[in-house]
Amino acid sequence: MFGRSSQNGSNVPPHPPAGDLARIEGGGLVQIIVTELQPLTYYLFLNDRPVSEMDVESLSIAIEAPDDGSSPTVRATLARTVTAVTGERTQQRSELFPCTLELVALGRRLSITSLNPNSLDNLWISLGLRADGTSNELNGLKALRVLIGEGILDAKLTWMDGETEDLLPQA
Repeated sequence: MFGRSSQNGSNVPPHPPAGDLARIEGGGLVQIIVTELQPLTYYLFLNDRPVSEMDVESLSIAIEAPDDGSSPTVRATLARTVTAVTGERTQQRSELFPCTLELVALGRRLSITSLNPNSLDNLWISLGLRADGTSNELNGLKALRVLIGEGILDAKLTWMDGETEDLLPQA
């Protein structure tokens, strides 16, 4: 037997169908995979549906824990061009949270899960991917900003001590 099992012995209870276990639940899954920097080339998927890079104006992520006790910012916004029923192309902005958002670029991985937009409750941010499938869960963050669009790829995080770092230093 392989995989993780919490049962020992032969009296294993019936399991739910694997297809049900594999479902994407909650707000869904947003994946951004950057394949080239010059020119910036990436693939964006909302759940399993691709969004044409040509239709994307920008994708921005803003997470900030304010010092003054005001409300935090927890947003991921996709600005894209869509075709209306009339055939006219118009810009549409979509808030992506709640969801799990994953950015893969330059051999690095950023994963954000937010169950409550504009709330730090039920917010998890992790970096990287270890050989065992786990990642580095971040604590002590003050802010995270990501911007993708029109030749721009920028990702920065700020720690509570005020130090700011590039997540993608080669970008």
